[in-house]
Amino acid sequence: MLKQAVQLFIFLLFFHWGTLLIAQQTTGVNYVSEIKIIGNKTTKDKIIIRELPFNQGDTLRETELTKQLERAKSNLLNTLLFNFVTVEPVYFDSLHIAIYITVEERWYWWPIPIFEVQENNFNTWWINKDFDRANYGMFIAKENFRGRKERIAFKFQKGYTEQIGFKYANPYINKNRTQGFTISSIYSRNHEINYNTTANKIDFFKSEKPYIREEFASQFSYEFRPKLYNIHRFLIDYHHVNLADSVLFFNENYLSNGKTNSQFLSLQYFLSRDKRNFKSYPTKGYFYSFQLKQDGLGFFDSGINSFYSAVDYRKFLQLTEHLFWSNSIRGKYSFSTAPYYLRSGLGFGSNLVRGYELYVINGDHYGLFKSQLRYAILPNKVFNVNPIPFDEFNKIPLSIYAGLYFDAGYVDSPSTKNNNFLTNSMLYGGGIALDFVSYYDIVFRIEYSINRMKEHGLFLHFVAPI
Repeated sequence: MLKQAVQLFIFLLFFHWGTLLIAQQTTGVNYVSEIKIIGNKTTKDKIIIRELPFNQGDTLRETELTKQLERAKSNLLNTLLFNFVTVEPVYFDSLHIAIYITVEERWYWWPIPIFEVQENNFNTWWINKDFDRANYGMFIAKENFRGRKERIAFKFQKGYTEQIGFKYANPYINKNRTQGFTISSIYSRNHEINYNTTANKIDFFKSEKPYIREEFASQFSYEFRPKLYNIHRFLIDYHHVNLADSVLFFNENYLSNGKTNSQFLSLQYFLSRDKRNFKSYPTKGYFYSFQLKQDGLGFFDSGINSFYSAVDYRKFLQLTEHLFWSNSIRGKYSFSTAPYYLRSGLGFGSNLVRGYELYVINGDHYGLFKSQLRYAILPNKVFNVNPIPFDEFNKIPLSIYAGLYFDAGYVDSPSTKNNNFLTNSMLYGGGIALDFVSYYDIVFRIEYSINRMKEHGLFLHFVAPI
């Protein structure tokens, strides 16, 4: 009986090998016998394996192997846990391969001094260089806590906005690593606030004492990521805002219905699909998102009841070895008019038509188109800085891109059109750019833009253009 069992086992084993060999010869398939991970001193193997588009025991077609390995590298870089990643096949024979993944981890402890400007973007602040509208303090974060991609952060801030807060994120709370959550709370207060926009410029009101605005906000978000690229987020927020009575003299609709005190809940759903090669500065792939948000759920007598939807689509193409094209379309539609405290449009951060950095175009609805043609002057050059004793910093990658761009946008807002000449009118601008990209998600852009009013100038930015 034992002899027959052994014979059957040997027969099945050879049958399995023979089947795989036939598949290899007829379809060019490689069998992944092993996945070897090297260099992860902190990060758990399972966190890395979670990002791979293949598993041990899978078969990969030879024609798709390079693409799959490139995708695995992009996925790992997009975790923002590593400075460098290599993914290479090692052939045992004509059929069996191993995948060797080598990572160089980032620095995960960050006591970072804060200096940030409290304007719609850096360029408006630079005109007056008013340090009363700057924030300073300390941001302390532990990235990749316990090697599981968790994040703990504390913020202590003085200056324009005095602030204290914390955040904890755990992306994997179940065995299959498909669910996660984030909790955060923050308290802030101001002696000065922006209360309106006139002629598409922010209006400020300042009083030394008491504080003009005090806020407490807390958020819980649940994340569901069933596979690699689609993420569903459900968020619930609590807000409590206190205003000085004097604010209502300037804008009685700052909160709603002439209130100086408001507390309300917000509920939000966010869906995104991200297949960019490197999300801090992508050159290939695509990204899209869809958002629904309701401010005010009826649990408090806040008078706030605002609902909107938003979409975002971005596409990145490599045309030649050094030439890249990218474009994006964003839009927001409000089903009701929000109070000034919750209203947003174009002109904040990167959500703007380039050439209009010095303007804010608030409104209920907007559409934004951005496009850029980029040429890689220096693609992916790595400089070794031997005097730096830490492995996380002594290899500095640098890429430099020159670009041409054109943007267009439109903000629709019946409630603000009388005081703001750029609302309800077509906006467009373009120019030339020089982008510098390095490790730890550092992006520095110098752009020379001209807008439809023939205004032109040099502008600085610190995030990817699209």
